[in-house]
Amino acid sequence: MIPRIITLPARLWREYGQKLLRFAGVSVVNVLTGQTLLVVLYGRLGWSGMAANVVAVAVGSIPAYLLSRHYVWERNKGDHKMGEILPFWSLAFVGLVLSTALVGVVDSFSDRTIAVQAANAIAFGMLWLVRFAVLEHLLWGDRADDELVGTSG
Repeated sequence: MIPRIITLPARLWREYGQKLLRFAGVSVVNVLTGQTLLVVLYGRLGWSGMAANVVAVAVGSIPAYLLSRHYVWERNKGDHKMGEILPFWSLAFVGLVLSTALVGVVDSFSDRTIAVQAANAIAFGMLWLVRFAVLEHLLWGDRADDELVGTSG
């Protein structure tokens, strides 16, 4: 008999593997967008770390929302309702607060762009699985699929 602890990752991979890979792809786009903006705004234009981070997160959240909705969870129909936008942007706001606080701390003792980039990446890395779980189970995944099934019968 195979211990349950070993079978759990295999079951999770079967259920969520494809979405996790697509979500990782969206995350790569989001990281490239945000990190590029940090380099330009902080490293080249001399903005404060916190201001550069706020703009990078805000701008990066737009493609992250659109790609998550359409590419990861394949929600191509319907309006972008407040019930969908509010939770997504709330998660982005949590990331913004956490990353801006961490960037502010790092910026106070280092003027290196790479340190500010690392602080931003660490904050969002900590939230990555939480974001996936919320989007999957509360917004576009399991629950949304159940609601669609419930309305068809």
